[in-house]
Amino acid sequence: MQFIFQIAVCSLSLLANISYSASLNSAPEESSIKWYQQGEKAIQKARLSAKEAAKNSDASAKNIILFVGDGMGISTITAARIYAGQMQGKPGEENILFFEKFPYLALAKTYNTNQQTPDSAGTMTAMMTGMKTKAGIIGVGQDMIRTNCSSITGNTLTTALEHAEQIGMSTGVVSTARLTHATPAATYAHVPERNFEDDRDISIMTNATGCKDIAAQLIDLKDRYGDGLEVALGGGRKNFIRRVHGAGPENGGMGESEDGRDLTTEWLAHYPNSAYVWSQAQFDAINPGSTEHLLGLFNMSHMEYEEDRLNDTGGEPSLSAIAASHGERTRGLVVPRRRRAVVLSES
Repeated sequence: MQFIFQIAVCSLSLLANISYSASLNSAPEESSIKWYQQGEKAIQKARLSAKEAAKNSDASAKNIILFVGDGMGISTITAARIYAGQMQGKPGEENILFFEKFPYLALAKTYNTNQQTPDSAGTMTAMMTGMKTKAGIIGVGQDMIRTNCSSITGNTLTTALEHAEQIGMSTGVVSTARLTHATPAATYAHVPERNFEDDRDISIMTNATGCKDIAAQLIDLKDRYGDGLEVALGGGRKNFIRRVHGAGPENGGMGESEDGRDLTTEWLAHYPNSAYVWSQAQFDAINPGSTEHLLGLFNMSHMEYEEDRLNDTGGEPSLSAIAASHGERTRGLVVPRRRRAVVLSES
């Protein structure tokens, strides 16, 4: 046993020496003056950035964009920073991501009121309403009983997007996930269970009597606030169309809804000058100047990762293409956007 232990110690020492030697040889030694100069330059740049921000503080913002990088904690951002730097032929750690250059940065504590490790339903509800709540529920307070629709009375919270609708702003939700998934859903929906994405999901739950599914709430937003969403683009087509066996491409494939409603058709009937698209070609043909309400559902479930996007036979626009084509609106914009995974930005 002692012999094995000695071998293990020697092996670890050898590995440590190799690692230490490799780290010494990986980059030339830099003088302390360079680090001082680099620090001084960073401070000067930060001061200039703060002055510019203060100079524009009296100006009124036209648009509000909430970009949610789902799962982008400190360690994930560090990995992205290093990888992006290495793709530029550098060691990596000296790289700076574009959003790290913003004049103001902050950290947020993420937790639910009933658990320390949170889920996106509760955390996005906190972002959109300012109120922390339980895991698994969307747009409702912490007194809500999960899956129990009768407890929703008096527990609904108003979201920032709904406030924007109330004051006449144009609003939009753009996501690479299903539009009915927890993060995008928390901008407009109020449910006691994040999995109530369509009526079929509700029908299999025992305490779900009286609930309206998330997909229906997206379509019906106009009945509750303002004139409804101007832009809703993402995945989750199956939750908006009927469960019809053998449905053709014109319906985007077989859906999950069992209540007889085709929510894509209702969108067109509900909103004037509206359009519904489900393919890249249809999206490219849209005229933003004449389309007041656009619904795009580019995948049955989540949209593809950027790496796999071209494999979608129907075609999916990239998140950057969606933002470029439909980011500019005439009355202001609220566009929460979410990625399902860490993807290095194309910008």
